[in-house]
Amino acid sequence: MSFDLPASVERDLERYAQDEHITPAEAVAKLVQNALKDRESKPQPIATGPLTEEEWAKLRVDPTFIFFSRFSESEIDEMEAASRDLRGISRD
Repeated sequence: MSFDLPASVERDLERYAQDEHITPAEAVAKLVQNALKDRESKPQPIATGPLTEEEWAKLRVDPTFIFFSRFSESEIDEMEAASRDLRGISRD
């Protein structure tokens, strides 16, 4: 299998291989393996569609969900904004 990589990626790959004292082919294999391993270890995104009855049943008994279900959408948004401000995180 071969790939046509942009010149800038090839240069970065060659520098990486030199820094690691491995061949460019070994560098590619190592980077791809690490990327795939990282992808497998991350939780999969939550579906954005409506929740199933089973998912709602789990949420209804979750103490955090019970606590936050008492608040309106605007109150939740205000909490989020305040939390971001405290932590210095932009909304973007």
